[in-house]
Amino acid sequence: MISIRNLKKTYPNGFTVMENFNLEIKPGSFTVLVGPSGCGKTTLIRLISGLEECTGGSIWIGGNDVTHSEPGERGVAVVFQNYALYPHMTVEKNISFGLRNFGYKKDEIKKILAETLELVGLTEYARAKPFALSGGQRQRVALARAISKSPDVCLMDEPLSNLDARLRAQMRGELIRIHRKLRATFIYITHDQEEAMSLGDYIAVMDNGRIMQYGTSEDVYGDPANVFTARFIGDPGMNILPQKDGTYLGFRGHKVCIGRSGEPGCLLIRGSVSTREHLGDVYCYKITAADGLRFETRRPERIEEGESLDVFIRKSDLYAFDEKGERARDMKIQVEEAS
Repeated sequence: MISIRNLKKTYPNGFTVMENFNLEIKPGSFTVLVGPSGCGKTTLIRLISGLEECTGGSIWIGGNDVTHSEPGERGVAVVFQNYALYPHMTVEKNISFGLRNFGYKKDEIKKILAETLELVGLTEYARAKPFALSGGQRQRVALARAISKSPDVCLMDEPLSNLDARLRAQMRGELIRIHRKLRATFIYITHDQEEAMSLGDYIAVMDNGRIMQYGTSEDVYGDPANVFTARFIGDPGMNILPQKDGTYLGFRGHKVCIGRSGEPGCLLIRGSVSTREHLGDVYCYKITAADGLRFETRRPERIEEGESLDVFIRKSDLYAFDEKGERARDMKIQVEEAS
C-alpha cells in the first residue's frame, strides 16, 4: 500500500503545488491520476519516486516511511513520457543496463531478460536499436526496463501520449494484461479521462493539487462528488445547468429525450442545434437553449443545424449540486419548464 499523509510541496519560488494532500492507494491496484494540466499529477509521482523532495508530510510504501529515502531504495520504477531509452544500446542492453548496476549476476540477467521480453512481446527485437522500433515498441522497451527489477510500485507519467489513437488503444490493453500478470501497484498519470476510465481499478480525479474524488470508474462517472468531477469525467462530460437559487443540476448527454412533449416528471429545455459532428455511429450535437445555455448530446439520428428542439430529461437522471458545487444527494429536485 502507498500512504500519502498531509503532503506539501512548495517550490523555491514560493509556489505551493499541493498542501495537506492525503491519498491511500491499495496494494496491487491500478490507480490512475487524472486531471487537467498543472493540477499536480506529475509532481505527485515525482514525490513518490523520490525525484522531488517533500516540503512537508510523509510518504509510506509497504508500511515503510520512505519520505527521505533515496529513489533507488524505494522499490519504485518510473516509465517516462519520452521513453528515455539509450539510442546506442540494443533493446536487451537498454533493459539489462539497470540490472547490472543493481548487481544482478549474468545468469539472473539472462533469465530476467527472456521473461521480460516475452511479457512485453519483444523477444524478436532483442538486438534491435530504438531507431528501428515503432513508437509502441519503444514504449514497451521502457516498460520492460521498468518492470525487469520486479518493483513493488510502477509509476507511469503519460506514457502513451506520444502514440497515435490506434496504438494507444492497443497499449492500454497490453498494460492491463501486464498488470494482471505482475500484480504490482501501478500508478498511471493521464489527462485523458477516457484512458483513465478504461485502465484504472481506481481513479483519483485531481484539480489544483487536491483530490476531487477517489473511487472506481463506476463511482466517479455514475456518482460524481462535485461539479468538477461531473464535468471532467465522461465523453462528453456532464452538462451542468445553473439554477436561479445558486445551485446546479446536471445530466448526462445520452440520457436526454428529444421531441417527446408532454411526458410528466421531466425537465424541459427548448433550444436549437448550433453544431453537428458526425462520429461514425452517432452524431455529436451542441444545443443552445433559449436562455443562451449550451450543452451537448450524442444521438444516432441526423438532425439539421439550426433546427429547434424540445429536450427532456427525466427527474431520475438529474444530479443536484449545492452552491459550492458539491453533490447534494438529499436536495429535492424541482423541474421547471425552461424559458
